[in-house]
Amino acid sequence: MTDPSLDISAALREAQLQRLEASLASKSVVKYQPQVEAPKDKDEPVSD
Repeated sequence: MTDPSLDISAALREAQLQRLEASLASKSVVKYQPQVEAPKDKDEPVSD
């Protein structure tokens, strides 16, 4: 017979790992999104 506290510990550890993986996955998606710069106006008058 197994100790129920071992099952609970294993379940908590698995849940924590899943949260960590989800957190890392969401951070990598945000980190690697291309950043769009504001378009530069090339017809801007040049002051001399």
